[in-house]
Amino acid sequence: RDHKLGILVAEMLGRRALFKVPKGARTFAMKPLPKNNEEWKKILTTPAPNAPKTVSNKYASMMANAAFHLNAVEEVRADFKYLGKVFEDPRTIEAVKNGQGTTQAFVKDMNTMYKLHQAGKDEVAKLEGKDKAAALKALAKYSDLAPLTTSMLGSFMDEGVIATVPVIAESYDKLAGKILKEVNIEIAAAAPLSDRQKSQIMNVVQKYIDSDSKILLSEKVDTSLIAGFQLQIEDRFVDLTAKSSYDGLMSKVAAAS
Repeated sequence: RDHKLGILVAEMLGRRALFKVPKGARTFAMKPLPKNNEEWKKILTTPAPNAPKTVSNKYASMMANAAFHLNAVEEVRADFKYLGKVFEDPRTIEAVKNGQGTTQAFVKDMNTMYKLHQAGKDEVAKLEGKDKAAALKALAKYSDLAPLTTSMLGSFMDEGVIATVPVIAESYDKLAGKILKEVNIEIAAAAPLSDRQKSQIMNVVQKYIDSDSKILLSEKVDTSLIAGFQLQIEDRFVDLTAKSSYDGLMSKVAAAS
């Protein structure tokens, strides 16, 4: 068995992308990768700020530490959102199991797959009859995976945990949110809120979160709420709706009867 363009990517030719990624050149602001094992150990094991001390996945934790110290948290996050989708496909796992190439060849194949996903369907179809060198030349204009991403993929392959990439990716995504101080806030209201109403609500919310937090705001309309709004701030829930007041009143009436 030989990876070549890859058993990993051969089945992908002519198929639609599982997960679309942006086209065009990609530049990385990350610092250079460590040059020796001692440097790797340091960035993998030195905790990133704001990350929880206890995590459900040690591989995601080490990757988050390294990504922070190399200034690559967002790049690696984007890559593993894509890779998580790829490794949810049982055909990818089967191809990995059947492959006999080196870890380095595997990583190159994954990078090629990433480029194939960026190419349009018509362009991918044109590659079917090309040899490896010609195909790679045609794909050269597309972006590569981040250097830290490819290093971690190789490590996961060597560790025998490559099939758990979707789990690692999900755990890393949550850790990245903590490191970047993201705060997810959802506002649910009985009717669409005006910009003024949203501004008033956010002025109150900002009193309870760090000033340098990155707010990720989402909104939804739920007519069953009658009036007012509900706030979900990470794991905290605040209900200031007419429905809540009504339900509370009815429970008191029922208790008194």
